[in-house]
Amino acid sequence: MEVSEIIRKYGLSPLEGEGGYFRFVSSFSSLDAGFIYYLITPESFSSLHRLSSDELWFFLEGGRAQQIIYDEDRGEKHELILSEDCRHSLVRAGLWQATRLVSGEYALFSTVMCPRFSSSMYFAPHDGLLQAEPSLKEVFPCPQLL
Repeated sequence: MEVSEIIRKYGLSPLEGEGGYFRFVSSFSSLDAGFIYYLITPESFSSLHRLSSDELWFFLEGGRAQQIIYDEDRGEKHELILSEDCRHSLVRAGLWQATRLVSGEYALFSTVMCPRFSSSMYFAPHDGLLQAEPSLKEVFPCPQLL
């Protein structure tokens, strides 16, 4: 399936700031949780950011995607390949994350957060982070910091 068809099929829109395409799908009011569809392409990926809540990722279809999770306090960087062989990932609150496509034309995910996402939960990287771990800037450039 073509990227434009997937965007149309799922009613996705560009996700400003982070990159990729998304659509809020639903919330679970009793849990104050919510989930989205999220699509990345070679040109539009999830740029480096952190959230103040855990985020659970589910790979749905498409190519392989590299997810980097960086613990700034410990100076530890972990890499995971999300694909048909590894369909989920949990990014803990406060850890830096970025996800990009490594094969194929796209990767489609669903992500779940509890509590449900709000813009106050999103944090872009600071200069000190990219100086402490330069590989994050090289692998996942953030246009606002370049």
